[in-house]
Amino acid sequence: MKPPLFFRCVFPGILTGLDDYFAAYGVSRLPVSPSALIIATQLAFTAGFAFLLFFCSVGALVLAFHSSTDRPAHESNKQYFIGFFMTLGASALYGFVLPMIELTYKKAK
Repeated sequence: MKPPLFFRCVFPGILTGLDDYFAAYGVSRLPVSPSALIIATQLAFTAGFAFLLFFCSVGALVLAFHSSTDRPAHESNKQYFIGFFMTLGASALYGFVLPMIELTYKKAK
């Protein structure tokens, strides 16, 4: 593994290791039923974090739709729409890049 890929994997690896340690320690101290119920809350946490991400997306949309007054006076409609579509393209490209990074990790094994 090359050093840049290694260092990009360190932080998620540390978080995953910490998560596994917490889970193993907690499960070793609890009976099966309470630990299974507590582990099932992972779905609620996932839904909660997804909701927060959704809120961030909705907040960005609200800002975008109410941004008619923050455009610089010297900017033409053409420049505004070019900026809008360039930003949208950057967002789409980054949405494509993230799965490609996952694919790179998978291929790098």
